[in-house]
Amino acid sequence: MSGDHSLSLLHADYMENEGIHVIAFEDDASRKILSIGEFNNATTDNALEVLKIAEKEVMEVNGLIQSINTDRGSQFYPNKKDKNGEADSVFRDYLESKGIKHIPSRRNNPQTNGKIERWFQEYLRHRNKFNSANEFKDWYNDRIHGSLELEWGETPNEAFVRKNAAGINLRALF
Repeated sequence: MSGDHSLSLLHADYMENEGIHVIAFEDDASRKILSIGEFNNATTDNALEVLKIAEKEVMEVNGLIQSINTDRGSQFYPNKKDKNGEADSVFRDYLESKGIKHIPSRRNNPQTNGKIERWFQEYLRHRNKFNSANEFKDWYNDRIHGSLELEWGETPNEAFVRKNAAGINLRALF
């Protein structure tokens, strides 16, 4: 599962680090972190708050998020069904209202969402060097990324523009 173009697929997940729950939305094609949040609790409301920040960023340049891959955590996926076999999910309902496809990972298969899992390693390694999560995000998006075009030292921000299929004005994000 991968997106060839910016915004065709985002990865999102929570990670707990020393009592802080971190969530980020990462563009699959460019590895750009569109939004990040640090919270005392990993909740659906907090996930939606951070998603809305990502949406605002891309809407400013007329971009649209097409799909989001998450794990099956209760913040993202309805794990409990009623007697009729139906389940409510505020996160899923929000995505549907925005025309965004939700792609939950298969159970016990963290590799499906491996790009965000790999990003969490960078978060753990470097976050303490920055005053805020957004300062860290900006640094991450402006540094050369080993999974992108190494020949010219491409950053996630640069790849996000290069992989933009819609031809929208993504340079306004920088």
